Amino acid sequence: MLTILFCGENNQQNSNDRSASIFQSCISETKLSGDALKGFRSMSIPKTQAEKCMMGCLMRKVNVINKGKFSVEEATKVAQKYYGNNETLMKKAKDLIDVCAKKAQSTTEECALAGIVTTCIVEEAQKAGLTGGPGSRSKRTVSPKFRHSIV
Repeated sequence: MLTILFCGENNQQNSNDRSASIFQSCISETKLSGDALKGFRSMSIPKTQAEKCMMGCLMRKVNVINKGKFSVEEATKVAQKYYGNNETLMKKAKDLIDVCAKKAQSTTEECALAGIVTTCIVEEAQKAGLTGGPGSRSKRTVSPKFRHSIV
């Protein structure tokens, strides 16, 4: 859901601008650079501490992580952007979010939390057969608008 998830604006330019701004802010905050940044941009599940912290920052900036906790409410809003009024897909997404929320209770440390949530979302989305949104491939899926702004 990653990331994500990032923008709610309907205006494509505003959305791209906001996504790029959030991404740049998190690069500055986490000091992600070089090979770590290249690995993060490959859109795989974050494996290194630096990648997890970058994902944690991104999730915090869009309130999916809030005060050291995974926000079911904000994650559901993200799912709604992907799946809209498709009740079947939204039910699967809500079930996935609930599973991941339980797994996310094991930590409040942002980087670790982001790693747990991201891995869970991708794995559960694959199990649920969710496509066209988070977890639709073996790698982390990012909104095409966001992907365009960072690639």
